[in-house]
Amino acid sequence: MKKFLYTFRPYRAKEMREKHGWALNVRLPTLDSESTPTLVIVTVLLACFSIGAWQPSHAGTWRDDFEDNDSREWKIFNIDRQVEKWWINDGEAVGEIFLPGFMSLWLTGELTWRNYSLSCRAKLVKEKNEPPSIGLTLHDRGEEDTRYLFFIDYVFNTVRIVKALPDAWFRVVYPYVAEIDTWYELTATVHEDGTLEFQIDDEVFTTFDDEPLRGGQAGLIVTDAQARFDDVEITGNNIRNGGPGKARPVAPRGKLATTWGHLKNK
Repeated sequence: MKKFLYTFRPYRAKEMREKHGWALNVRLPTLDSESTPTLVIVTVLLACFSIGAWQPSHAGTWRDDFEDNDSREWKIFNIDRQVEKWWINDGEAVGEIFLPGFMSLWLTGELTWRNYSLSCRAKLVKEKNEPPSIGLTLHDRGEEDTRYLFFIDYVFNTVRIVKALPDAWFRVVYPYVAEIDTWYELTATVHEDGTLEFQIDDEVFTTFDDEPLRGGQAGLIVTDAQARFDDVEITGNNIRNGGPGKARPVAPRGKLATTWGHLKNK
């Protein structure tokens, strides 16, 4: 398994407005190819590490597998019904927004959630002219405009981890090639010491924040695309066991993929 360690690079709101004309008070900005340098510092090969196995002591897990077709525990942040929507279809969550330079966030949980892990399966299924992205948000405080964002950027063949503040984005960018209409296992984790980790299948991308954000909600992200998500699990020390979903079966990754494919095709 590969683990990539990078450092944050600041990207100011003023710079974003001048270069791209994004309206930060309406929705979160996305980045173009000119602002995604590759900042490789060190690569560590790990033989026995898995972020998916990260489990804090006495941690609880909140789950949603979307099999009940009930989305009342989720809420679209700063909703604009004319351009974005989220719904449940065939036991999966579907998010859609086709508006250049904007993204849609679907949030759940409590502002008191802190230092936790969010995992799910996700795939991009439709795109238009703008560069599409999918991802996760952690420690999301909504209208306070602070959050950690974890993206797969399809056109640019990159992955981003972003610390978003009201007047600045601090982000690291990693090379990664993802395919449309392909399921990926995603796990994002905020550790107590400020370490941020983003795992996509067997690759782990890591950075460090020496001034960690306060706790906040967790959520799913789609940018200029339609995407599907399933089997959400959120695990942390101050998260209670619950949610409408059931625990996922423990099995080797290849066997699990076959099982999901069989079930979804029934």
